[in-house]
Amino acid sequence: MIRTAETHRGARPWPSTGSAPSGAQDQPLRPGSVFPLRRMVADELFSAAVAVIRRSPKAVLGVPFLAGLVNFGFTLVMMLVLPSSSYMRMLTDPGAFDDPDLALGVATDAAFLWVTFASSAVTSLVIAVATAYMVLPTLRAAYGLHTGMAQTVRLRLRRLVPTVLNLLVLGLILAVAALPVFFVAVLLLVVTLFLGAIVVFPALFLALCWVTAAVMYAPLTVVVERMGPFAAIARSWRLNRGRWWRNIGLVALLYVILGLAFTIASVPLMLTVGISELLESGLTSGGEWAGFAVFALTELYGTVLSTLFIGVVGTVISLMYLNARIRQEALDVTLLAAADPVRASASVARGVSGGARPAGQAGWPGAARPAEAKGTPSEALVPGSIEHLHEHFGEVNAGAART
Repeated sequence: MIRTAETHRGARPWPSTGSAPSGAQDQPLRPGSVFPLRRMVADELFSAAVAVIRRSPKAVLGVPFLAGLVNFGFTLVMMLVLPSSSYMRMLTDPGAFDDPDLALGVATDAAFLWVTFASSAVTSLVIAVATAYMVLPTLRAAYGLHTGMAQTVRLRLRRLVPTVLNLLVLGLILAVAALPVFFVAVLLLVVTLFLGAIVVFPALFLALCWVTAAVMYAPLTVVVERMGPFAAIARSWRLNRGRWWRNIGLVALLYVILGLAFTIASVPLMLTVGISELLESGLTSGGEWAGFAVFALTELYGTVLSTLFIGVVGTVISLMYLNARIRQEALDVTLLAAADPVRASASVARGVSGGARPAGQAGWPGAARPAEAKGTPSEALVPGSIEHLHEHFGEVNAGAART
């Protein structure tokens, strides 16, 4: 890896007077002003995630909140389009889960099963897309750029469908692969009279962390590097090279933190459900309204929680993605060179492109752009994206040809 003064621990932020190599910029480029643009260790990743949220709260928290509203709206639509008595009661009646007759009715209610499956699938898909789009404010924060909620969506609106396709492919592959694993796990539990749970459950958790680490970068590469669904999975696998156990450990830590946070955050929800049960038993005339009130409060509270969880988790995974590219491709050197015209000119004079070029990308970096071409404005800039690196290497190649 090419080492520079900016890549070592404790480096100072890039001066605020820096600007892009070409083109008028609405915001100045300040590499390292939000988080250090270099290799980061685990504790630095979490502190950098907080810094990114503080830099672009509307994007990091607004996009997940929008995803939560989409899920809430979809649930309401499913209630109206496909009415199911079991489904309605499960949503609005807190004591419905204790009714054995309802449990038997649910098992034989095809409408309830279809509504539940569709709702769960769409909810998971929307959450996964929102998590993947957290990479945009994170990468822009590498240059000190602020990102808004609508801006995040506009930057990669055309990558929404490819991202959904990638997630559907991942879901299908993981579902097929998980069936035999769960069958073997259940068989071991039955044969050992649940004594094998000491081994089975930790093994399942380790497998979950390994699978998550293996594919967590795939949607991000679809958004940033404009890869296809299958190429993105292979790219995610390669980005873990040499860092498997560290990434698995970080994913396991994320799961543990999320589990504890969700348990603590569920206490107010449990209190609300308990109060609603008292209201329903004490006021028979207002029982139905109490059920709907609990449903509305539950959905609102769940939306707020998912907003916080998606924002934090998505930002941490995005920083891990940037960290992996820095370690494998010296992306920090490339971004620093692309942000400073003096450094870029020096790189041309030395015949250096400013960093390692990503492997496995056909035609990289592409034909050199004409000298009079304008650079990408800061409002549309995604540092480290395929078009940003094409632009930078094009300028380097054009400058080398002129010299």
